[in-house]
Amino acid sequence: MSVAENISVSEETYNQILDLRHPGETLDETLARLVEKVKKQRLTDDIEEVMATNEFVELDL
Repeated sequence: MSVAENISVSEETYNQILDLRHPGETLDETLARLVEKVKKQRLTDDIEEVMATNEFVELDL
């Protein structure tokens, strides 16, 4: 599904996003890739925090 939205960003931020683009990649693809990367990093951080504190929750399966 495609939604047309305008997102205001500073020129500096826009240029930084352009710098992160892979060849042939659209801005939408770049932003989607960056969002996925952040989500994976957050999950990794959460797992590492749980492992460090040994605060496990038993799951009823």
